[in-house]
Amino acid sequence: MSTKYQRTHNKIIQYGMRLLFASEFDNVSVPMICEEAGISRPTFYSHFKNREQLVAEYYGSSFFLDQEKTEWITSAPDSWTSLIRIQFLQIRHTCNPDQADLIARSLSYQMTEQQLETVKEYNGQHQEMLLRFIKNAQTEGFILNRSDPYYLCKSVFMLQTGNLFLWCADHGRFDQFTNFFWNLEAILCASDTCRGVWKSEIAFIPDF
Repeated sequence: MSTKYQRTHNKIIQYGMRLLFASEFDNVSVPMICEEAGISRPTFYSHFKNREQLVAEYYGSSFFLDQEKTEWITSAPDSWTSLIRIQFLQIRHTCNPDQADLIARSLSYQMTEQQLETVKEYNGQHQEMLLRFIKNAQTEGFILNRSDPYYLCKSVFMLQTGNLFLWCADHGRFDQFTNFFWNLEAILCASDTCRGVWKSEIAFIPDF
């Protein structure tokens, strides 16, 4: 995928989501998104099948990772804490009560085989960082599960999806943080020194 293609792709998502945040989904048309982004309709459809795919890619991608957040994640004292930080930001990105309708549409669309493959191309930064943290945490003794880090990473992404589904099904009342991090510790077999670290990290999250 060319750099020009990526820039246009991200631009469409950025301007499209700006409109969708400001209005109801059904009130935002593809022509409106095209006008806002300064592109033609053929250009839109060369990147997305429809508005639902655009929304799904926004919530299923690494858009929540800007430079400031990435620096905070990588400045953690160890790889386990870095892992906690990136997953906290991902949950906050996808479990926003003010965007419940858009998030439900995203989750519904991601359940289709087509979109699951597409999203993989755009969550690259998140996946790359998470995989590195898992590998390092295994080496450092924070993660006692000795399975292939690649498959552990996939398990974490599956846990994210399940956590989001429960949150949507409970209309935003579900405690997404407690559920996710308890299960994360179980899946990865976190060492005793790691258990509960997420609580203190969440308590002191910077005001991004």
